[in-house]
Amino acid sequence: MLELPITDYFRDNVLVKRPYIQREWCEAAVRDPIRREVQADDGRIRHWIWIDALDRYLRVVTLADGQTIHNAFPDRRFRP
Repeated sequence: MLELPITDYFRDNVLVKRPYIQREWCEAAVRDPIRREVQADDGRIRHWIWIDALDRYLRVVTLADGQTIHNAFPDRRFRP
């Protein structure tokens, strides 16, 4: 399976700030999320997935194309 594209921001900031985040988790969130929502202000898309290693849900934000990964972080407030 091909890797999903990422933004420069994701590569240069998110992965540097949160090196524990694995790219395969982000790709799994995009491909098979527990929930998906479109942000009204910019059309970006939020995807959530449960990550056992984090013991939390991971929120992954893609650009409006739904494929290009832009941000990812453990989401303490998410409730499915």
